[in-house]
Amino acid sequence: MTRYFLCFIVFLLPFNLSAEQWSALHSLLPKGTQLSYIVTDPLKKRVITQSQQEILRTPASMQKLLTAAAAKLYLGDDFRYQTTIEGQKSRISRRSYQGDLTFRFVGDPTLLRADISTMLNSLKRLNIKQINGDLLLNETHFNGYQWSNGQAWNDLGVCYTAPSSAIVINKNCVLGNLSLSKSDAEKATLYIPSYEPVDISSDVSVVTAQQREEQFCDLEVTRNSQNRYHLWGCMVPRNRAFPLAFAVNDPFEYAQQIISDELQKAGIKISGQVKLDNSNKKDIKEQILVSHHSPALSEMLRTMMKESDNLIADSLFKTLGAAYFNTSGNFRNGGQALKLILLEHGIDLENAYLADGSGLSRHNLMSAELFMSVLNYVYLNDNKLNLLSTFSVAGIDGTLQYHQALRRDLFKSKIIAKTGSMKGVTNLLGIVKSLQGDRLFVLILNGYNTESSGKNKTEPKYHFEQAFFEKMMSSTSAVTK
Repeated sequence: MTRYFLCFIVFLLPFNLSAEQWSALHSLLPKGTQLSYIVTDPLKKRVITQSQQEILRTPASMQKLLTAAAAKLYLGDDFRYQTTIEGQKSRISRRSYQGDLTFRFVGDPTLLRADISTMLNSLKRLNIKQINGDLLLNETHFNGYQWSNGQAWNDLGVCYTAPSSAIVINKNCVLGNLSLSKSDAEKATLYIPSYEPVDISSDVSVVTAQQREEQFCDLEVTRNSQNRYHLWGCMVPRNRAFPLAFAVNDPFEYAQQIISDELQKAGIKISGQVKLDNSNKKDIKEQILVSHHSPALSEMLRTMMKESDNLIADSLFKTLGAAYFNTSGNFRNGGQALKLILLEHGIDLENAYLADGSGLSRHNLMSAELFMSVLNYVYLNDNKLNLLSTFSVAGIDGTLQYHQALRRDLFKSKIIAKTGSMKGVTNLLGIVKSLQGDRLFVLILNGYNTESSGKNKTEPKYHFEQAFFEKMMSSTSAVTK
């Protein structure tokens, strides 16, 4: 017993010294910050350092790693979304279609208005210039809420929280801008392209920076039904137009008007209406008359990970639920499917809570330790998964191209990672290319809150991140079991 005890003390001694050195970095963060991290040597299967690694915290967009891994494992590289126009070929006669046609949407987050136009022109080439019935927009591939439980209500009007519906066109996003008015110096001018079927009004005052601060004024948007919005508040003069991105809050209404427009442009008349259809019609065997395929999964995952695309992530999340359980996908069965898929490959997410695939929900809960189990699997199986290439590279691309803490030459191309940020949350996970070999890390900062110290001063989190990664690049692996 004495001999074993002495050996145990000798083995842990380097770890205790290292733990003190790593914990010294904690003081660089503002008081009250909730910090969790774990660093490992994946090849020697050793933990280099860890702190609060079992605590469940808000992951933000690091959640996308789970979605990407499950999608690769279950859907496969060849997966593509297929949007279709369906009917019965026997009903095509005399340059018309007798009866209703179904436009079946499946949540393709890459589908564009131009693709709708191409599909309708393909329909016309089938000798259909008249639809003697309705064009039914079917959205039954997904059901339930279009936003995950726990999303901030005041973010729902902007494009990074565009609704995850089976019906998606142009990412369910409308772009515009605000500029200084030439006729009224005190009011801003709103520009929205005329082809966008939305109704957006504006009453935005132009004020000085001091006036904005004194009046507690900012840009605000009110969302109303049928994609009607009102922009109000104030803005400070600027040389360039202020870009705007409005989330389409009624995807059906948006799609209905776009498709009606494109039918007219294609020269296809319709006796009925373009209307919503929520029936599965399993008793009617419809044939695919026209189809459109999305890019392959690998291409979508590259965009999702490097650019942190929320719509792709949540659509894949629901798609996993639909495919795994052979039913309409939603946020509930998507979360269950993801956990079961990973469990089949030896990754047990235990008591983690998965509200969505993007990380937008404040209800999501993951620990650094659980993230490391997924990251370690992805790293050791990269020949099969090829997911590491979708991570952003420090100083090169994606969300790490201009990441302030990693802009030094020491870190350029040496850190590949997935970011995860929202108000009070600033997370990273990935790989560091150190002199001693690859290091895997998960770094979670929650409850991060600091007032700006001025434009010429760096936020505390950047000082911490720089010290954290410097330490990692110089650490040895023989630390702890």
